[in-house]
Amino acid sequence: MKKKEFLIGLGLLVLGFFVLAYQAYSFAAHKSILSPAPIQAAQEAQVQLPLTPLFGAVAMFAGVVLIVRDRDRAS
Repeated sequence: MKKKEFLIGLGLLVLGFFVLAYQAYSFAAHKSILSPAPIQAAQEAQVQLPLTPLFGAVAMFAGVVLIVRDRDRAS
């Protein structure tokens, strides 16, 4: 159980760091356009998901709390 809290805390710390570093997540969304013709067309749209620095800071803080709490329980 102790290792689990440490690993979750470490994961949150890394995730928070990346959210603070990039602040946006972009990906391509593909949409198939239906047509009666035998030729199929696809539409691609670039979607950007903004990530506020608050999410990164909260994730990093929660990760540090879990790591410190795990260290206190180990001693």
